[in-house]
Amino acid sequence: MSRVDEPTGLVRDTTSTAAPGLFGRAPRDLSRVALVHEDRDITFGEVAALSKDVSGVVRGHHLKRRVVGVPAERSPEFVARIMGIWSAGAVPAILGDWGPERVRAALAATGAVAAFGPSSALAGLELLDPDGNDDVPSPARLPGEDLGEVSHILFTSGTTGKPKGIVVGRAAFEAAGVAFFTELPMDECDRVAFLSRPGHDPSLRELIAPWLTGATLFIPDSRTAADPRLMAAWLSKHSITVLQGSPVLLQLMAGSGLPVHSLRLVCSVGARLTAAALRSTARLAPQATVVNCYGASETPQVLCMHRIPPGTGAASRDPIPIGRALGHAAVRIVPTDASEGESQEGRLHVEASACALGYTDGTPLLAPGHGGRRWYDTGDIVRRLPDGSMCFVRRADRQVQVNGTRVELDEIEGVAARVDGVLDSAATFVEDGNGVGSVRLTVVRSPTSAVDADAVRAVLHGCLDPAVVPSSIEVRDSLPENDGGEPADEAPTLREVLHQSARSVLGQGRIDPDGGFFEAGFTSMSLMRFVSEVSVRLGTEISPVLVFQYPSLNAFADYLQKNLDNSA
Repeated sequence: MSRVDEPTGLVRDTTSTAAPGLFGRAPRDLSRVALVHEDRDITFGEVAALSKDVSGVVRGHHLKRRVVGVPAERSPEFVARIMGIWSAGAVPAILGDWGPERVRAALAATGAVAAFGPSSALAGLELLDPDGNDDVPSPARLPGEDLGEVSHILFTSGTTGKPKGIVVGRAAFEAAGVAFFTELPMDECDRVAFLSRPGHDPSLRELIAPWLTGATLFIPDSRTAADPRLMAAWLSKHSITVLQGSPVLLQLMAGSGLPVHSLRLVCSVGARLTAAALRSTARLAPQATVVNCYGASETPQVLCMHRIPPGTGAASRDPIPIGRALGHAAVRIVPTDASEGESQEGRLHVEASACALGYTDGTPLLAPGHGGRRWYDTGDIVRRLPDGSMCFVRRADRQVQVNGTRVELDEIEGVAARVDGVLDSAATFVEDGNGVGSVRLTVVRSPTSAVDADAVRAVLHGCLDPAVVPSSIEVRDSLPENDGGEPADEAPTLREVLHQSARSVLGQGRIDPDGGFFEAGFTSMSLMRFVSEVSVRLGTEISPVLVFQYPSLNAFADYLQKNLDNSA
């Protein structure tokens, strides 16, 4: 167990006399550039003015200490909305890029009284209760004695098939933010990329970096953010020095073949960092320190980190350590067997002061321990290494990470059960050697039902985060038996595997076999799911770099046909 005194101040010298901002502070010089979006410089003063407009709308509707939904976006307006809601004393519930049913379920889970619309109408706020606020569920339903203690609400997977809100306290969020930037100092010379998926924990670190460190935040346009080939060029163009990204995204950007020499710090976040992903990252950022960051929305933010100095990543082997706990957190390893005391391997627990306040559905977050202290069980099995650091071993339950997005397989099965004509379902998780994971779903239809994979996928898209919609959906008359069960169908050809996998991942019909992957609608995340699905179906590891070298279905198939022994 490790713990040191928590830092008491922010990383840079700031003043509390400026316009309302994060934690009530802002830099002295409001004329300095805080954000750059599509080559447009936006100063701290301009962000403060935008935030003031948002705050005025929130205050005008008397929403102090109430929950307000905010669609997560990579935009200056999203930053201003978060700052403005905080300034008004309200609580932002950060909504992902979801279907309407999941958005409604998320807002209902928090008792939100209002929600913002698209950022094109910056101050546009819709009240969710047409009869006023009196009939809205009391905020006392949320963890904590007072919503003044709450920073924000994020959403994770629930076993019931509905989104589960994580209520993050201001004290824990600030302590985690200060600890992160103390361990990885930044200053006014740094240029931070806003590439993390909006609304996830890493994106909040990027969002607050200018206010805590004086760095400038660079926000890409939507086209660049969707295409890792463009991302790598964009990083070089703007001389980005600090980057956060999932192992999947880092591998895809490395596949462009364009090293970014300005990068001095790269944080791998959101999923397990494999040696293969680390080698790719070292090629992308040859002069950067790579940091393997470990944490969860419940902790919140980064809990542990492990540094890999420049020039050493290429020689790394699995497993890559997750390092030690940062100074704001106390952790312990609880043995999984009946032995007494801490062992070298067990479940990782985090002490309450470094954790979120709780869940919106009332599920207990903390459990009591010895001496009256309370702990959060991460569900991760970790091993203590000889140097005192830790490495991740496996999950202890059915919770999985799909390219940086956490989901319980029970939730996917629960949503599939809502489809008319579905009797049963089984979701499984597969991961290739590059650490790219995907979910495969098998559903059983009733004898009188004509339900097909497209009908199942349509329901899943409305209820799940798009990142965790299964890359493969199979409809059967019964679940497969372990002993072989039904006779196997004739094996599809290589080209059929590629076309089936592409259609399944994209959720659409015919795909032009000679058209480019990105022109067909793939994003960096869906392309990695496609490569992972093909790897699993062919039973061999396929490098994600190949989709850049052979960027269409036919070109990719021609390469695999010539180079894979089992490609017949």
